[in-house]
Amino acid sequence: MRHSRLIALFLCCMTIMGCAAQKSKKKKGAEEAPVKEEQKAPEQAVSEQCLINMSLFYESAKNRNYADALAPWTSVYEECPQHSKLIYTYGARIINWQIEKAATDEERNALIDKLMKLYDDQIQYFGDDQRNPKPWILGMKGYYYSLYYPNNKAVTYPWFKEAVVELKEKSEPSFLQQFVVISSELYKEKPELAEQFINDYLLANEYLEANANNPSVKDAATYRTLKENLDALFVLSGVADCDRLNDIYADRVENNKENLEFLNTTIRFFKRLGCTDRNTFFAASRYAHLISPSAESANGLAEMNFKNDNFVKALEYFNEAANLAEDNNEKADYYFKMAQIYFTKLDNLQKTREYSKLSLATNPNQASPYTLLGIAYGKGRGIFDDPVLNKSIYWIAVDMFNKSKQMDSSEKNVQEMNNLIRQYVNHYPSREEIFMHPELNEGQSFYVGGWINESTTVRTK
Repeated sequence: MRHSRLIALFLCCMTIMGCAAQKSKKKKGAEEAPVKEEQKAPEQAVSEQCLINMSLFYESAKNRNYADALAPWTSVYEECPQHSKLIYTYGARIINWQIEKAATDEERNALIDKLMKLYDDQIQYFGDDQRNPKPWILGMKGYYYSLYYPNNKAVTYPWFKEAVVELKEKSEPSFLQQFVVISSELYKEKPELAEQFINDYLLANEYLEANANNPSVKDAATYRTLKENLDALFVLSGVADCDRLNDIYADRVENNKENLEFLNTTIRFFKRLGCTDRNTFFAASRYAHLISPSAESANGLAEMNFKNDNFVKALEYFNEAANLAEDNNEKADYYFKMAQIYFTKLDNLQKTREYSKLSLATNPNQASPYTLLGIAYGKGRGIFDDPVLNKSIYWIAVDMFNKSKQMDSSEKNVQEMNNLIRQYVNHYPSREEIFMHPELNEGQSFYVGGWINESTTVRTK
């Protein structure tokens, strides 16, 4: 009778626990497998003693009293391993506790083997679980194996790869991190694995970006930070050499010239790494543009024509890219590229001003367009017939350099702008020169017409 009451109490407790254990889809980490859902109903009869031991180990384990939980958990794990996910959730915690307490290497290694078997058994009995399926369990197995055997990278790599490939954006941050880090280490040991590392990084980066930019993801900041760290790891690895990437991707682009998703991914990848002057980037852009024109494919064609000195065509494609771009920062960048072409290649100051202004109208928080405007204004000639009045262009130029400093207060930009300002101030009219022009009073507003079309303030050197 006493056993019946215990069983009833235990089943009630388990129902309540299952409801209380519901958590968000995104987890904080992989250090302790969270209790996520109510246990599955047993598919076969479970002994009364097994239910009692289940209750005993659960009550102790949830309070982190693993010493008291060990014996009843061991009995449950051995006698009814198919009964509940909690056997594995708390079992991992109990065994990790044992590993920390191990007195010898032999004991420790035996316990690590036991932990690995625990995950294998979890796959056997609960591998089809919706929330923690086989790929997630493999990721957890890999996480702990890497923790205890950090040098055995070849063992854990396929586990993490399956976890990331199957879970996609639902991958734990630790799975994504370990997947890329281990792949990079394998590449260091065997440089012929460069393409594998690149592909692994791209795959993980796709899911990191998806979570980092998803406002509904609770731990979006974690994914953003991890993405930044893995980006740095990728660049520092040396695998991101533009010539190497060009060679690796050349045939792949040709073989996927009708695969828009692959082409767009390649375009973004080359753009992110600053490899937009390579033929493979141009080819991917050309094929993608034929299938479905986008801002990125138009930009690629613009870069290609610029490299080939076809500046008029480059302007056409940059303008198309700006029209197709949905992001204002990108749109502003394309307009600024057009302004640079008009200034450096076509010597068209009026168009330089037009597209610099258009870039600033689209994204006001920029410094470079102001810098370009200042230099362009400083080259202005023939605005006035009077040589003294014509020096007003330097007032406007300095105004632009000061605005550039306001937008970018970095030491480098401030120093560059101050150097330009000193040069241009030397071209200001003297006090004697403005004395002969009653319309010029120091500190007074002055309008400069022509293609410049700006108001400024009268100053002397």
